[in-house]
Order: sequence, then C-alpha cells, then structure tokens
Amino acid sequence: MNKDIVDIYIECKDFEKAVKLSGLPTLIAHMKLLKSGVLDIKDKILYSSDNGKLGALAEQEFQNIVPTAINYNSIVKRNNPIFDFKYGDLTIDVKYSSVVMTKTNMRSWQVRPSDADLLVCFLEREKGRKMDDYEIALFPKSFISAKSTFCITQKKLGSFKVKKELLEKFLNNYNELLNQL
Repeated sequence: MNKDIVDIYIECKDFEKAVKLSGLPTLIAHMKLLKSGVLDIKDKILYSSDNGKLGALAEQEFQNIVPTAINYNSIVKRNNPIFDFKYGDLTIDVKYSSVVMTKTNMRSWQVRPSDADLLVCFLEREKGRKMDDYEIALFPKSFISAKSTFCITQKKLGSFKVKKELLEKFLNNYNELLNQL
C-alpha cells in the first residue's frame, strides 16, 4: 500500500519529492497537503503563484523582524483565513501588495482586509522591486471600512508607515493598550 502524500511530506519536508514519491498528480497532491495544513512556508515561496510567493515572503520577513510573534500558519492551520500571527493578545494579518500607479502618477496599493486586530502591509516601493524594496504600514482593524479591497493611497500610507526597526515597538504598544481596555 502506498503511503499517503501527507505522511510522505511530513517525513521529507520537500514538496517536489513528496509528489514524486506519492505518484499523485501535482495539483491533487497540493490540494491534499493544503487541506491537511502541513505545507511549509518555503513551499509556498517556491511553488505558489507570484502573488502567493510574495505574500509568503512578506510573512517570512515579518517573522524575521518580529521573531517573538507566533506564526499561526505553522502551528494551527496553514493559510488561516483570519490572521497569520499572534503577538501577545494581538492578531496580525500580514499582507503584500505591488505598487500601482494612478492616473495622476501617484503610488497606491490594494490589500484584502481581514478580521485581525492589525494588518501589517509590506508594500512594494517601486514597480518591479517586489520584496527587494518595500515599505511597511500598520493598519488597525478599526481604520479599515472596506469589505473586499482596501486601497492604500500614498497620502494614507504616510500616516501609517512604520520603520522596520520600530515595528516590534509599535506592536508592543498596541498590545499594552489592548490589555488596558
């Protein structure tokens, strides 16, 4: 009897190798692994769509910047629909967006909102630079009224931009405030 793709993947931690050993078509194997919640973020980076890769890279970068944040994608469920990380009592959804130039030659970005306490957005600074050159913006849930797409204008970005080295400090402050409410 053949081993299940999930068991193979857990043993080898290599998507391509697990697919080959299982004998399953790649898409079927991917669906089974997604449903099981065992796919590693590196596989999302290697095998996902361009947007999926960039989102995974943003999550990985967030974890590097805030190593004490608990990655819920790795301990609870991959692609958790509500949030990616817990930091103290805060739920955090990490987003990535490429820059889009408006008709008036201004930069803007679009992200899908969530029910997390905070959105931490990694925003491409210049077209084509992707995660090589980004800005970080932190948006509390209460500031987002959009249901399907949240548009970040250059003007809005200025009010919510956070320097990489200050991100964890901002998260600490929000967490302390949350605990005082």
